[in-house]
Amino acid sequence: MIDLYWCLSAFVIFLGCAIQTALGFGMAVVAAPIIVLFKPEWVPVILTIVVLALSIRNAWNLRNNVEWKLITPPMISRIPGTILGAWVLTQVPHQVLQLMVASMVLIAILITAFAKPFKSTVTSMSIAGLISGFTGSTTAIGGPPMALVMQHGASNNTRANLSVYFGYSCLLSLVIYQMMGIITRELWLTGLSFIPAGLAGFYAGIHLRGWVDTRFRPLLLILCSISAVIAFYGALSY
Repeated sequence: MIDLYWCLSAFVIFLGCAIQTALGFGMAVVAAPIIVLFKPEWVPVILTIVVLALSIRNAWNLRNNVEWKLITPPMISRIPGTILGAWVLTQVPHQVLQLMVASMVLIAILITAFAKPFKSTVTSMSIAGLISGFTGSTTAIGGPPMALVMQHGASNNTRANLSVYFGYSCLLSLVIYQMMGIITRELWLTGLSFIPAGLAGFYAGIHLRGWVDTRFRPLLLILCSISAVIAFYGALSY
C-alpha cells in the first residue's frame, strides 16, 4: 500500500531541497510546516537527517567558495543554542511545536522581505549562530538568522558558507538528539528514506540558482506564507 503521507513528505522535501540549493537556505522553512501537520513526530529529526546529506552535497559542489574564517564564530555559538533547543524539544507538546514552526516561518518571511541587513561581524555571526542553534533544534528552521547576516556576500560564497554551517549544525543536532533519546531507530530509517528525494532536489536546485534574484524570491515568500498558514491552522484546530 502506498503511504500518502510519505509521498507528500517526499515531495515537499524535494521542493525544499531545490530551494535550499538555489538560495542557500529554505528547505525546512518550506517542508517543516507541512510535515508537522500530519506527522509532527518526524519534525525536526527527519529534516535534520536530510539537510545533513544535502549540505554535504552542496558544500562539496561549492567547496572552493567556502570562507572558513567567516563561519567559525557561528559554528562555535551554535553549540549552546542547540543544547538549549534540544532540551526545549523534550518539554513541549506537539501543538506548541506546530505554533513554534509557524512562528519561525513568519519571522523568516519578515526577515527576507523587510528587515535591513546586518553587517557580518564576529558578534553578529555569533548571535546568529546561537539563535540558529535554538530554532534549528526545535523546529529544523535554522537558516534565516544565518542568511540575514550573510546576505550581502557573493552568492556562491554565501551558499558555500551556509552549506558548511548547516552540515556541521545538523551533525551536532543529531548527536545531541541521540544522547537525549529523542531520535529512534525508526526515525533514522524514515529520515534516510527521504535522502533520494533530497538529492533529487539538489540537482533541480542547481538549475534554479540563476533565477534567485529576479524570479525565485517572490515564489519562495509565497510558499513560505502558505506553509505558515497551514501550520497555524493545524495547531489551532486541535
